Amino acid sequence: MKKLFLALLTLAMFYACDDQVCKISGTITDPVDTVRLVDMTGALLDAAPVKDGAFTLQCEINPQTGVSIIRGEEYDPIPLIPDTKKITVSIVDGAPVVTGSPMSQELLEFTQWAMTTYIEHAQKSMELMDTGDTIGAEKVHEELKQQMASHSREVYMKHKADPIGLQAMNLLMGFIEPAEFIELYDQAEKIVKEDAAIGGYYEHLKSLPESGVITLLNNGEVTKEEGTFEDFVGAGKYTLVDFWASWCGPCRKETPNVVAVYEKYRDKGLVVIGIPINDKEDAMIQAMKDLNIHYPQLIDPSMALADKFHVEGIPHIILFDPEGNIVAAGLREAQIEEAVSKVL
Repeated sequence: MKKLFLALLTLAMFYACDDQVCKISGTITDPVDTVRLVDMTGALLDAAPVKDGAFTLQCEINPQTGVSIIRGEEYDPIPLIPDTKKITVSIVDGAPVVTGSPMSQELLEFTQWAMTTYIEHAQKSMELMDTGDTIGAEKVHEELKQQMASHSREVYMKHKADPIGLQAMNLLMGFIEPAEFIELYDQAEKIVKEDAAIGGYYEHLKSLPESGVITLLNNGEVTKEEGTFEDFVGAGKYTLVDFWASWCGPCRKETPNVVAVYEKYRDKGLVVIGIPINDKEDAMIQAMKDLNIHYPQLIDPSMALADKFHVEGIPHIILFDPEGNIVAAGLREAQIEEAVSKVL
């Protein structure tokens, strides 16, 4: 009787667990061997080989979070919301179609609308700029801002407590005035306020955290001191500067390369600093602990340094010489150590 009870209990637990699993079945025409499923921080949830153009992934059912399918090694995410037990994804020549998950379908439609709208306006603006019509190009840009803001605001107000609203708020960062963004953020639900990028931008608008230097010591303690860019760059040593963020998946993937170069060359005179972009302080510190980042982080709430060095995407890694001149920029993967080894 006891064995029967245990068997029934095990079976019940199996089905209970199975009820919480979202299975994502997909077909793909892209020439890739594997697909990965990551969460909103870029952390790996599952991976699967692609066999005869088909794959299967799974994760926990949670309509309050977002996941993304990554094809091969390319960081070209397909956003999903695991709100049901079964989701089907068809990827034909890079264009995804989702069925079985109304929330995922709405999220994907909104994301595709944003990309299409942005590309159309950008192309039109470039054509006008090429003809010298700067006034016309500026009007196109203003039209883009209005369309993005209007639709994203509408979506956000409808989805303030789920990943669709989170995506809308991410877009609103670039298309509404700071005062309105602060007002919308103050109305936000937990999922939005816990997002490192949105929270970091909010702190940036509120002038928080204050400028300075944050360092994770080897004993796990965190120090906060005064400091400026000039204390590191142009101060007599070669300096590697990493513009990054805890919420940036490619950044977290690149960070171990920066850490390895720091550990190998710091005794040879190399200085390494990070400059977080639109990052919440607590999220940044947790990422420093997770990724073993012990070089200083220079906080720049005005984003003046990102503007000065034309940082349009992250990670963006620059090597400076002892006088503060740029030796190499846009370094990635093996390029980082190659650039450093040439000068040290």
